[in-house]
Amino acid sequence: MSGGDALAIEALGVTKSFPADYRLTTWFGRGGKRGERRTVLRDVDLAVGRNEIFGLLGANGAGKTTLLKMLVTLLLPDAGAIRIDGIDAVAHPVEVKRHVGFALGGDRTFYNKLSARRNLEFFGTLADLDAAALRRRIADVIEIVDLGDALDRPVMSFSSGMRQRLAVARALLSDPPILIFDEPTRAVDPLHALELRSLIRETLARTLGKTVLLSTNILEEAWSCCDRVAILGAGRVVAVDAPEALVARFAERRRFAITFESCAPGLASRLQALRGVSDVEFRGLVALVSVELKDRNFTAMLAEISSDGSVIRSLRELDDALFDVFRATTRVEADA
Repeated sequence: MSGGDALAIEALGVTKSFPADYRLTTWFGRGGKRGERRTVLRDVDLAVGRNEIFGLLGANGAGKTTLLKMLVTLLLPDAGAIRIDGIDAVAHPVEVKRHVGFALGGDRTFYNKLSARRNLEFFGTLADLDAAALRRRIADVIEIVDLGDALDRPVMSFSSGMRQRLAVARALLSDPPILIFDEPTRAVDPLHALELRSLIRETLARTLGKTVLLSTNILEEAWSCCDRVAILGAGRVVAVDAPEALVARFAERRRFAITFESCAPGLASRLQALRGVSDVEFRGLVALVSVELKDRNFTAMLAEISSDGSVIRSLRELDDALFDVFRATTRVEADA
């Protein structure tokens, strides 16, 4: 994706490091001089279009949260440029904050003894909303996240799913065009996780027209929510594309379980001899077969099975294509 005017979020060559040792004794031992540092992000480029749902996928420790904190001006990059809605995030951090709402997964920044309403009033005041506008916005965002019945309950009584929806409501208070969520379904049960993903995808992005950037280490979440996904590994972006394109690019070899009604003698050796077919293993009338999904290899395998009178009862895929993408891109990064 190119063209600055079309971009809601842009990062160019962003690098970030932290001290390898935070102990004061080490710092004094160096005479206060800068010591060894651990690089968390290396030369990261990112381009998120307006009204796009963009996923940042990576394992724990890949640098996702560090990158998001720089995008919302909570951290400064060591090198590189960041623009939010066309605004230089390093030079104009206060202006950037007016254009972006941010919610952390497992958010612990609410005041537990206060009600949801009082929490939103507090954070809305910090966002410089006047009293009348704040009352209207609280009513609006609570309706969006469906917490009306719990608005005057103390936050300590909320479930993890309710707290996450309250975090979304807080991010929406100033009605920013860009929303950034860091692992929004962390510590949320599967049912509430589905509800949160639907809220992000259908309500925030499709209905309200927000640009959404979310980080996750859950493959299904990235695939079900996002228009495009960037995979982050060891501090670098190793792949960016639509989920379907990533599957087509990296998940070429699949493993299948084929159950037969009847099976002709010698089928295993004939399948093993086919191009793109490997690891053929029979367990009675069930064959486990690995197939490289290109050059009509799968079609050729089925043709070979039917040519000698063997009859298939069922065929199912064993591997997780999403995991294959993640594994393949991690390997690409390691080999680079």
